[in-house]
Formats: sequence, structure tokens, C-alpha cells
Amino acid sequence: MARKCTPTYTIEFPLNIPAWQKHRLEKKFKIARTVYNSCLGEARKRHRSVKIDKEYRALLKELKTKERDHRLSEIRLAYGFSEYGLQEFVKLVQHKFKGNIGSFEAQKLATRAFQAVEKLHFGKARKIHFKAFDDDISVENKSNHTGLRYIDGHILWGDKPTKKRPNPKNWLCMPIAPKTNDEYAHLALMDKTKYVRILRREVRGKVRYFIQLIQEGYPPTKRNRKVSNDENKRVGLDIGPSTIAIFSDLTVELRELAPECSIDEPRLRRFQRAMDRSKQATNSDNFKEDGTIKKGRLEWNYSKRYKKLRKIRKELYRKIAAKRKISHEKLANDILALGSDVRVETMRFQSLQKRTKKTTRNKKNGKINRKKRFGKSIFRHAPAMLLTIIDRKLGYQGRSLKKIDTYATKASQFNHLTGTYTKKQLSERWNNFGKFRIQRDLYSAFLIGNTTETLNSVDVDLCNEHWNNFVQLHNREIVRLKESASETLRWFVA
Repeated sequence: MARKCTPTYTIEFPLNIPAWQKHRLEKKFKIARTVYNSCLGEARKRHRSVKIDKEYRALLKELKTKERDHRLSEIRLAYGFSEYGLQEFVKLVQHKFKGNIGSFEAQKLATRAFQAVEKLHFGKARKIHFKAFDDDISVENKSNHTGLRYIDGHILWGDKPTKKRPNPKNWLCMPIAPKTNDEYAHLALMDKTKYVRILRREVRGKVRYFIQLIQEGYPPTKRNRKVSNDENKRVGLDIGPSTIAIFSDLTVELRELAPECSIDEPRLRRFQRAMDRSKQATNSDNFKEDGTIKKGRLEWNYSKRYKKLRKIRKELYRKIAAKRKISHEKLANDILALGSDVRVETMRFQSLQKRTKKTTRNKKNGKINRKKRFGKSIFRHAPAMLLTIIDRKLGYQGRSLKKIDTYATKASQFNHLTGTYTKKQLSERWNNFGKFRIQRDLYSAFLIGNTTETLNSVDVDLCNEHWNNFVQLHNREIVRLKESASETLRWFVA
């Protein structure tokens, strides 16, 4: 009988421990990295064995059927290319380090390694990455009963002290001390702990450790947060690479994604150029005459200056990611305060990152247009992360983000007043309705918010009902955008 899945949430605490405990913790993480890399290497071997199997390759060329998919699965299982197959392999590896890494922790590392290779196997990733010595890594358990666990305000890991061994070398007992005025943390610690995750991060050039407790239930509600539990209040979202248009009965907004996350691109480019020059100077045999890297297995040597610059660059990216996540969390709270029936178009941001395949020319000067698309913009603003956060927060209410059928709805082309579809260029930011104009992204959010329950068409009657209110809120928002200090937002209403 399958175990019922209960709601969960995560709370994180920094670990403030003495140097001798850090040394023991570093040893455990070194072993965890070895276990993960061993599993990753074994999974890659099994992946290659499956790929070169003649029957498997022949079946891939056939049409998709249940019998064909079942046979492909049987071949993968025959080579041991499965999550449970890799967990069987990790038993022998974990036995050598059983004093430092428990069986459940090793199984979780094996699962993570298999998932990485599985993406490669099904074409969702180009390559896999082994964990280097200075890479960030995490270790987690499956339960809170043995191994890495949380009990009475302490994180326990390793063999318990006994009379014969009062201070085992692999034993750790690390206290968690939330701040006295942190009401949220104290309420969260009252819930049942499902399992524990411990993370190793490099912050400002120093290695720090953090504990994540995966708690059962729903997170405590913060006093200053407004949450709408009304299912009848709809919110339509039209999200792009850098902005998001929001529609509800109370507001119509066009907001920039992560505006606080400013990236000093000239500085990053200077660091990258300096690193490239240093890398080429210390590894001249690995480069061709034109400056490109030679093919094949190469050995790389890095200077102290290169390593120093790499640390600075890594810290800059860490700060960018942290600010972006905080900004997205705030924006998600603002959206959920408007309503709990949140609707958005299905969007594949990975395809927007890729370069276009077609070669086009500029009609004015005849030059070939760039094939770049929205890679940098998506890196800066991370729109998919925002949708993930909204979906997670809705899950605490027992709901989920509703994704409408993009191709059936065609919100960017539809006109609910005439019932017609008109294709537009990306540069066209306005929809003409005779006497007045409506901003394209805001109108798309309006249509998305007024879709049918089947999520594959626009409810015209509902649009007509909310049209006058939308026009008033839209005009007010346009005035605000034209006076905005953001150049990005002003461009959308230029």
C-alpha cells in the first residue's frame, strides 16, 4: 500500500559550531562527495551500455507504443539503469564509510546521481558534472529516526557515545538556536520533522554550513503577510523574459522581474576576460592557433590569480541569485494577496534561451540579424523561478497554479470584442480598439484571467463583464508606467 504524501515545507538555520566540529563535518562531506561521484560514474557506465544495445537502438526508431515503451524499460532494468539499481550499487560503497555516512544518506546521494544521468539519457541535459573539491554540496536523510536527524534542538549525526567510546571521532551534536524574537521559526520547530538536510556553501570566501529541516504540515502564517483564500478571485498573469503583467478585479499592473537584482555586467566581463587570458597563458598547449580549445581529454593548470578571480566571480553570482530569490518571494506574496485562482500561459523558457536557427537580414541596411534571443534576460530575471515559487505557495493552501493551453487560447492574438485573431510582431506593444489603445501584455493578462474552466479558450461573456473595470485600471497603470524611473517599464508603453 502506497504511503500517503503529506504536505511539507522547509525552514533553514545557519550552523554556528566550533572548529573541531567543522573538521568532522568537512570529513563527512568529503566522503559524501566521493560516494556521489562513484554513483555518478557507475550510472554513466550503465547509461552508455543501454545506449549501445542494438535492440534498444532499433526500438528507438520505431513508433511509440505501449509495448515498445515497456520493452525499452525492460532493457534499462536489465542493465541496472534505474534508481533502485543504483541504490543496490551504493550499498558496497557506503559499507566502507558506514561510520560517517548512513545507508539512507547514501541512497539519497545515489538517487540524485541517477536523476542527473537520467536527464542526459532522455535528452534533457547535454552533460553531467562530477562534484569538485570546492563545489557546494548537500547531504540529506530519508527519515528522522537514524543517521542525520533533529532531536530536541540539536542535529545529531554519527555513532552515539557509549561507555567504551565516550567521544567517537565521527559523532556530531550541533545545536540549533533560532533568534528569540523569531516567532516564525519557533512555531515551525513545533511541527514534526520529516528529515534533515545539511548544506555546505561558500559565502564571502568562507565555508559555511546550514541546516534545512523538512517539516510536516503547512508553514506558519506571518503576521504581516496578506493571503487571499477566496477561490472566486482570479488573477491572470502574462509573464515574459523580464516583466510580468498582472490582472485582477482590484489592480492591473506591469512589473519588472527582480528589479533590485542589478548586475554589474561590465565588471563581470572584465573578470571573465582576465580569467580567459590567465587560463590560456598557463595552458598554451591546450589551445589552437586561433585561440579555440583543442578536442579530447586535456589537463588544466590554474594560476593563483585565476583561482582568486574565480572566487570573486562566484561570490558575485551568489549575491545575484540571493537577491533575485528574495525579490521573487516578495512578488509572489503580492500576487497571492490578490486571489488564489492564479492562471498563466504554459511557457517554455528554455526554448527562448536558445539561438534562433533562421538567418534573417535587416530590411533597412541588409545586414544579417543577430541570432541571440532572450538568454541574458532570462538569466537576469529568472521568470520560471517565480512561477515555481507561486505554485509552491499555492500548494500550502491545497491549490496549484493553473496553466492554460497557449496554442488553443492565443491570448496575444485574440480580440474578445470582435472574436478574431490577429498575429503581431514582438515590437508591437499596443492593441488598437478604435477610439483607444490597450497595452498588449496587460490585455493578455486580462484574457488569461478570464479563461474558461477547461483552460483552453477565453470566456467572452466574462471578459465583457469585467471590461469597463479593466479599462479604468489599465489607464491608471499606463500613467504610472510613463512616469516610472525604470527604463524597461517605460519602453513597454513608449
